[in-house]
Amino acid sequence: MQHTTISDSCLRWLSLSLFEKRSPEFWLTWLTHNQLSVEEAFNLPRQALLDTGLTEPDCTAFKLDRKEVTQAVSWYSPPDSRVIIDIENANYPDSLRQLTSPPLVLYCEGNAALLRQRQIAIVGSRKATLQGAGLARDFAAELGSVGLTVTSGLALGIDGAAHKGACATPGNTLAVMGAGLQHIHPKSHAKLARQLVDNGGCLVSEFAPGVSPRPYHFPRRNRIIAALSDGVLVVEAKIKSGSMITANLAADAGKEVFAIPGNIKHPLTEGPHYLIQQGAKLTTCVADMLEELGIELADTCDEEAARQQGLAFESASGLLAHVDTEFTSVDDLAARSGLSVSQVMADMLEYELVGKVSAVPGGYVRVS
Repeated sequence: MQHTTISDSCLRWLSLSLFEKRSPEFWLTWLTHNQLSVEEAFNLPRQALLDTGLTEPDCTAFKLDRKEVTQAVSWYSPPDSRVIIDIENANYPDSLRQLTSPPLVLYCEGNAALLRQRQIAIVGSRKATLQGAGLARDFAAELGSVGLTVTSGLALGIDGAAHKGACATPGNTLAVMGAGLQHIHPKSHAKLARQLVDNGGCLVSEFAPGVSPRPYHFPRRNRIIAALSDGVLVVEAKIKSGSMITANLAADAGKEVFAIPGNIKHPLTEGPHYLIQQGAKLTTCVADMLEELGIELADTCDEEAARQQGLAFESASGLLAHVDTEFTSVDDLAARSGLSVSQVMADMLEYELVGKVSAVPGGYVRVS
């Protein structure tokens, strides 16, 4: 069969990747042990394959006319923004090749060149607070503005906020999916996924386009996020969460791990605080991150901290007076004070850190 839109080499790697009974690690180890290139392997007769130790079912992986192969190749057809990058392709990220079981192919829609650019992952809880989502948005926007690609998993909460923040700037963002690219998950982020691609970002998955999301896909996705990124920023997360898995994978790979502190009584600060105790960089502004990454920025962290503190306490008497002892929403605070929602959230973070208020879902409670 002829495939005019995909190279023979990529087609072979694609075929191996779609054979679910064997892992990428198995095929790479098998090829190395038998001193075979992927082209040589596909040219072997069936008996020769069996003589290497493969089973009869394994030989099915070398059939290029399988239904799942044809379906994946048909997705690759127009538009031009859809590409499949195999592990031998020059555009395949070197960092992924270092994984124990790297994806044999990557399905990409959008600007696949982002895969080889400097990236920062922003991860956190799907049930983020308004404050946490605001921080993820702001950090992503600022990281994008200095030329870094913001990488996340397109999930609800922190992931989505990070992608939105990056989309709002000249910077780019990359979403690593836990399903095939024909199954945007969650469905509520379909519009965000399209906006991400239209704004110069990229959707990436190791799963064939028609594969639905499964719980065990997401830890696999997390290893890709960690490997692609120069560092991982955890905004809000529980101790036992996918975000913590991503952070630990990054740390194990020698990557930088950053964590934003918060109210010690809030369950979503458990993860960041634990990471800080384990040596992660306590992060209050983007300059903290850039310093660790060796990226110079004209604005220093001290200047940013002074600006935030000044803004917070310029409105101190007015804003704090608007916080009730039972509950006040962020929108109400913005309406009462005349400040923007983002400014209210920034100011309230200052008060939370010094124990003046406590963050609750949707707003704040005054505690002193």
